[in-house]
Amino acid sequence: MMLDKLREGAQGKVAKVILGLIILSFALAGVGSYLNGPARTAPATVNGNEISSAALENAYRNERARMESQMGESFSQLAANPAYMKQFRRGVLDRLIDQALFDSKARELGLRVSDEQIKQAILAMPEFAEDGKFNNDRYLQLIRRAGMTPEMFRDSLRQDMVRQQLMGALLGSEFALKGEAEQLDRLYNQTRDLRLVRLAAAAYLGDVQASGEEVEQYYKTNSARFMNDEKVKVDYLLLDAATLGKDIQVTEQDAQDYYDQHQDLFQRAERRRVAHILIPFGKDENAAEQKADALLTQAQGGDDFAALAKANSSDTFSAKKGGELDWFEKGVMDPSFEKAAFALNKAGDLSTVVKSPFGFHVIKLLGVEAAQTKPFADVKADTISRLQADKAKEQFFAEQQKMADSSFENPDSLDFTADTMGMKVQSSDYFTQVTAPAPLNDPKVLSVAFSEQLRDDNTNSDVIELADGKALVMHITGHQPRAAKPLAEIKEQVIAAIKHDKASEVARGKAQVLLDKLKVGENIQADLTALGLKVETHSGVVRFTQDMDQNLLAQAFRMPHPQDGKPSVELVTEANGDRVVVALDKVNVTKEPSEMVSLLQGQLGQGRAQASYQSLIEELRKAAKIEYFTDVEATVE
Repeated sequence: MMLDKLREGAQGKVAKVILGLIILSFALAGVGSYLNGPARTAPATVNGNEISSAALENAYRNERARMESQMGESFSQLAANPAYMKQFRRGVLDRLIDQALFDSKARELGLRVSDEQIKQAILAMPEFAEDGKFNNDRYLQLIRRAGMTPEMFRDSLRQDMVRQQLMGALLGSEFALKGEAEQLDRLYNQTRDLRLVRLAAAAYLGDVQASGEEVEQYYKTNSARFMNDEKVKVDYLLLDAATLGKDIQVTEQDAQDYYDQHQDLFQRAERRRVAHILIPFGKDENAAEQKADALLTQAQGGDDFAALAKANSSDTFSAKKGGELDWFEKGVMDPSFEKAAFALNKAGDLSTVVKSPFGFHVIKLLGVEAAQTKPFADVKADTISRLQADKAKEQFFAEQQKMADSSFENPDSLDFTADTMGMKVQSSDYFTQVTAPAPLNDPKVLSVAFSEQLRDDNTNSDVIELADGKALVMHITGHQPRAAKPLAEIKEQVIAAIKHDKASEVARGKAQVLLDKLKVGENIQADLTALGLKVETHSGVVRFTQDMDQNLLAQAFRMPHPQDGKPSVELVTEANGDRVVVALDKVNVTKEPSEMVSLLQGQLGQGRAQASYQSLIEELRKAAKIEYFTDVEATVE
């Protein structure tokens, strides 16, 4: 009845007028949208080209996961600060902008990568190999899991390779002089003789008190030091390849068929057995090579090779056995050694003198085992296991895709996906980034679980791949933001902190008296006795020792050199609040360069290369129009 009345009303004049107004409003809204232009969703543009929100979010998640894996709890504490994370996201966006400018410069210079180069790069990628050979099915499988087509992957790889061309030209042309490295080496290896008088803050805790007013004020000023960590709780579905593979059956005939069709997988490569004599470079490389040549001449003249090896080879382990090494295939030994060994034809043949990173070698071929196919009986069990693993992997990927599709199409919860797949939704208690239980304690999972976007959207996550053939999808069901703990809960900690600060200040006052006396040349032994203090003597302190407070160490190596036999003196505050009077008696400088010079020379070159890259980016930024967009405003560089 109600539907009939609505239909009748729709035919009336009033209804037609209302309908006309609605149509007019849509028309005007459409015109307005054309006049106003599309809503801006990109976080930034570079010379009119957008940096997409998806690209930023992906880069942000990857960088956050990397930082969490490197810094652990330290990064979790930083991530709890919204201002820091806003700056962190801006840094990721700036790197994407720099990358876009760099790519544009590469195109401007006409840098290109051919299709054949792309093909060879893909064939060489170990991710796409099985048993050492490129596997096209694995290649397609992996790029599909990454949400890419072969064309998309090809284009992405081409962009990376073009970028590497420019990067290699830019960074590969910088260098540092050996003299610069030697100067830096002397600074690094400089040592200092110190005398220390330490006034521990803990020694003066009994001399200080904390009033109720001080406790209140300290808590208000330093509440950020007493925070509960951010917590979430989630529902999740866990897919485990090991569980899926339990019921997979593979017959002996299946294994035989696989063996017959994949004979190349069951080849044992050619192996060789050799003996060698190793002469290390030592201080005179030419002399070492001449000695190796002389030993080769003796061996060619009929002298016993095993006796020569025992008497002369620096490879002491093999020398005891006449220089003999175990059987080896290609890809095991140093390339130059391997090339020479596999160039020999029959047992007893000798190589020329071969140079490797270890020294000079003389090689004698002892035996050759030709490549051969392993019998089916020897590989049957491994083949069955391989087929079971492959089928389990296929089933796992199929189920993973099914879970991804279902959770995406039904984003409000995981219940429908669980029913569809015959799985059970698992629920966690509240956890922090440090207390997350397995399997939620994976950095990739934590990055998503504490993602503001997933929490605000209230949707299911994407499928997250874990190690050991596991994957999960989750839904955030609860969130507790980082907040200050109540004063009553941490009152004793606040009192201890106030007393420690006051005790440290008492120590500072007493240390300052000692320092003032030292500066005018007074003897402070009586003061030390009265205070119950002793002088610590440290000779030859190195710049990077871990046995000393790092604040103290840094200041000690900044202090001016002693003058006219008088020590330099300063007052230093250690990280724990202790005050230390430091007297620098002597600076010890090594005259001979260390073995680190070549490494330092390389590091200096790399630093200059990085500076060159940064200079290029700065110049590109000056010449570009870069727009940053926020919810309320846009800024232009």
